[in-house]
Amino acid sequence: MGTESVIAHHSPAEALEAIRSLSDRDKTVLIKVAKAYARTRKTRYDYQDLFHEAIARILEGKRGWPQSLGILPFLCGVMRGIAWDWRTQSYEEAPEASSTSEEGSAIARLDAQKLVALFADDIIAQQIVVGIMEGARGEELCEQSGLTKTAYESKRRKIRRRIEKLWLEQQGTRRD
Repeated sequence: MGTESVIAHHSPAEALEAIRSLSDRDKTVLIKVAKAYARTRKTRYDYQDLFHEAIARILEGKRGWPQSLGILPFLCGVMRGIAWDWRTQSYEEAPEASSTSEEGSAIARLDAQKLVALFADDIIAQQIVVGIMEGARGEELCEQSGLTKTAYESKRRKIRRRIEKLWLEQQGTRRD
């Protein structure tokens, strides 16, 4: 026997009930997150498509909702994944890319996915990381995140520390 664990999931019916019982505040948060992902991922779809696609995938059972995770962070994670897929699809549909370019692009996308996943527990930090990867800086990132300048600087320190820790861990692994 391996060390694999079985993750318990809610049923699609339970997910439907949880989605129906979302408060107005929760819905506002989800719409803001959907807008941020639609904008920062630069997909050809808008935030409403992203939000509705996430709900559809959950209710169809394509995305299982782990019992250990709240509905709000789960929905945000599903939207993030869909937005990433849609962005990746638009890159793959780009005409006449050379094989070297395709290989470099694939590696960059994998690295970007790992970096974004590093902040799966902090949606705001994740949005800032995505913004940085897309070339946004300073005030623009602070405005997009909706944080005060002090809170934004705190998030930036958190991001920098996590990335440094990951980098150091990878350096240690490469020496082995």
